[in-house]
Amino acid sequence: MANPLAHIWHSASVRNVGKLLSANIIAQALALLVYPILTRQFAAEDFALLSLFSSIAVVLSLIATSEYQYAIVLPEDDRKARALVHTGALILLALTAVVCLSLPFARPIAGLFKAPELARWWWLMPLCVFGLGAWNILNYWYIRRKAFTRISGYQITQSVFAASGKIGFGALGWLRGGMIVATTLAPLLSLLISVALAWKRCIRELFSPRWEEMKAVAKEYANFPKFNLPRALVNSVGQSLPIWLLTPQFGLEAVGRFSLAFMVSFVPLNIIARACYQVLFQRVSELVQQRRSIGPVLWRFALWSSVAMAVGMTIIYIIVPQLVTFLFGAQWIESAAIIRALFPYLILTPLCGSICFLSDVFAKQKVAMWMETAYVLAMGAALGIGIYLNSFMESVSLFAWTRFAYLAIQLVWFSSLARSYNKSL
Repeated sequence: MANPLAHIWHSASVRNVGKLLSANIIAQALALLVYPILTRQFAAEDFALLSLFSSIAVVLSLIATSEYQYAIVLPEDDRKARALVHTGALILLALTAVVCLSLPFARPIAGLFKAPELARWWWLMPLCVFGLGAWNILNYWYIRRKAFTRISGYQITQSVFAASGKIGFGALGWLRGGMIVATTLAPLLSLLISVALAWKRCIRELFSPRWEEMKAVAKEYANFPKFNLPRALVNSVGQSLPIWLLTPQFGLEAVGRFSLAFMVSFVPLNIIARACYQVLFQRVSELVQQRRSIGPVLWRFALWSSVAMAVGMTIIYIIVPQLVTFLFGAQWIESAAIIRALFPYLILTPLCGSICFLSDVFAKQKVAMWMETAYVLAMGAALGIGIYLNSFMESVSLFAWTRFAYLAIQLVWFSSLARSYNKSL
């Protein structure tokens, strides 16, 4: 038993996961350390406004790269990979310019969500979209170059800038918009630092775009904007739908409590899944290129992650009311009930989020897109039932169970893709 465990521990994949996971844990620890301060500085409405702004920015940032960043890891030829970086960057600049054109329409946009305060901070949207899109591209270039230290560095510095900025603005009494400003500036500052540190090894070679190569890779990897982008948009809209639908119906305060509950429960799990995803994506892509089995890597990860989740989530479910009261204050106790209602959503998130790249590796983007579309329609219907019943908690519960059913179906599909590939070898 010792030899297999030693082999696992000393493998490159485990070391890289550990490197990213350590950075994610540090970044998340920083976020958790400041939230007891933020929840005493800012009101629930402030958190709702931040969630509304961020959810719109995330959707726009997906369009801003057309999902070409996911293809950067796949080509064997580095020239193709660089051309994909250039293609994504060009689309990002174009979309950022389009978002700038929306600035005169800030009030009507805010009116759609019955959140007039959103209009005041809409001028930050182009900057936020550009920062998110630029990191999406650079992140996958780092994955290709196995520059996991740079990814870790970005995650930590971004968390430090965001946390310190939010606390600082809160201390100065700059409420509502303070958290939005910090959330917008933190990725931009971290991006500048990352580029400066990685300039010689990873970045300098990117400053030689060739139009013919860009056209060629845009055509060769057209499935990413054709199928991945709609799928990603559907997925992102699905995650944002509770904020978008519940805000006009139940108001900023209720949605602010939901936003805090969702963030403190989902974000740590998603960060862990993201770290595993980045390393597993690179490793599985290599194995597929070499026509080798991917079964041992995936099955081992599924086993250990399932055991860890079962133990961890059981403990958290038991102590969550006391934990929320202690960390954020008694005034946020309603968020504890929301966290428990979200548990069906949370339980399968790390496993599915870590291996969702399989649809890209095996060019099943179209199937994934239709699955996501069906899920979002089902979730919209679930939220609609809760809104019709005029019950905020019923809306949250229906939303969580709909997500659980979708993730369970997705796991079965991913397993079938892996088995089919291994049988074909």
